[in-house]
Amino acid sequence: MKTVGREQLDRVVQGVLRQWPEHAKFLEQSLAGYSADELALLDGLAGRVLRLMGDEAGDYYASYRWMCGEINKETYFFKKHGRYRLATFEEADREVYSNGPFMKKYVEGILASQVLWKNHSSAFLYFRQDFLPRLPEGFRYLEVGPGHGLFLSMAAEDPRCARAVAWDVSEESLRQTRAAIAAMGVEARVELDRQDIHAPTRAPETDGTFDGVALCEVLEHLEEPREALASLGAFLAPEGLLYVNVPLNSPAPDHIFLLRDEGEVRDLFDAAGLEIVDLKLVPMTGYDLARAQAQNLTVSCFVLARRGR
Repeated sequence: MKTVGREQLDRVVQGVLRQWPEHAKFLEQSLAGYSADELALLDGLAGRVLRLMGDEAGDYYASYRWMCGEINKETYFFKKHGRYRLATFEEADREVYSNGPFMKKYVEGILASQVLWKNHSSAFLYFRQDFLPRLPEGFRYLEVGPGHGLFLSMAAEDPRCARAVAWDVSEESLRQTRAAIAAMGVEARVELDRQDIHAPTRAPETDGTFDGVALCEVLEHLEEPREALASLGAFLAPEGLLYVNVPLNSPAPDHIFLLRDEGEVRDLFDAAGLEIVDLKLVPMTGYDLARAQAQNLTVSCFVLARRGR
């Protein structure tokens, strides 16, 4: 039965269930516990996802099911060995990023997961409800690794946003982001720039700083996450706020940097010269936080931080 006020969300759910009816209990658990206001926000997110899928929604749903199977394989390895299967960017590039057919399905599956996984949808809600409202009138926004542009488009559409910039190390990734934000109708309001956060060619002294900086599910793909955080810290305005979404104990085909618990997250930010002002943990669908932590299951960590005082 469809629910009034979440029609677009239900379209995504029903699209998945047509191909994977056994997934119904998982999806029911994933969307439980949200308030009416939160479901309205997630319905809007689902609308963006549907626009990006276009006429190929069926392919995306098939890719989502395939991706879940690939992550199950990585999870088996993680449980057996206590580490991620890959350890270097070179390995991830060879197996995932430079493997066109694999990468296409992987990216499609990730898009669908943004509204179907509890920890992913919660990351969007935290960004929308806890991060953006703290930014000042006329805020300048930077996002590194914008991917499908879901968060980037939300920031750029905020009437208080004066400037929205996105960086990525890959020109192909930027091309895909450009196409995505165009599909969502916000292309003209966003600057896209090829930059490596480990060695940016821009400098805060000459190119300016940002009131809000977002790094969403990027750290787990890096060999040197501390250096990346420290580099981004330099681009924060004096009262600027950094939003980071990073998963703990989250095996995936391209994850190479493992964080195991909140303490390791706090140590990482401290080493990067950043002060955490808020931190929230959300477990994967079907588990409460205590059980997920006890079993070393995936927990998404949302962090708001600023320059160390």
